[in-house]
Amino acid sequence: MEKTYNFRAKKVGSNLDQFNVNPDQDSDTSTVFTEELRGGHHRRADPRKIWDNLELLFSMLADSFNGKYPVPKKTVFVITFALLYLISPVDFFPDILPLIGLVDDVAVLAFAFNLIKDDLETYRAWKTSY
Repeated sequence: MEKTYNFRAKKVGSNLDQFNVNPDQDSDTSTVFTEELRGGHHRRADPRKIWDNLELLFSMLADSFNGKYPVPKKTVFVITFALLYLISPVDFFPDILPLIGLVDDVAVLAFAFNLIKDDLETYRAWKTSY
């Protein structure tokens, strides 16, 4: 038994008239990037800013313990989780490994600070007005 293939061969480019080809218009798949991303230079973490945020966090916690400033529950939860992860012997990468063991700890700290960034700025505004 012979197989018969029933298909119609089309010439390449025969359906180009269906598409609007406008060289001035971006395609649907193009992505608009900001100037910062387009330049290829990304901001690195400034150690001074990280230290300032740590000082601000400890100051916020001290004012909270003294009853001067109410810390949002989300911030308390994030800080508690990050500290418990740091002191926990169970890690994604064991701390015994020289450099790799600290990567997950730093990632958790960076993630935690990113989550409470708005609360720290609110506290900074409160502290400067107080």
